Amino acid sequence: MTLESVKTELEIEFDNPWEAYVVAKSLEVEIDSSPGDRTSTRFKRVNNILKLEVDAVDSTSQRAALNSYLRWIILAVDVLKLK
Repeated sequence: MTLESVKTELEIEFDNPWEAYVVAKSLEVEIDSSPGDRTSTRFKRVNNILKLEVDAVDSTSQRAALNSYLRWIILAVDVLKLK
């Protein structure tokens, strides 16, 4: 059985709107420069919540994209902790 497409929606709540803004700005570069045509990613920030939507043609592409975006989010949060 093969899935035709996979969609994931994540909501990540930050301590304050500024942290969500910084993480969102850091993700813009990754989303704008994404070379793949197997996934499509959108995000928006509402106050201190970052909403991320990833659509993929298959579960393998979905997992790879989610792993990448979650690693970038974790990295951005870790950098914020250095301040």
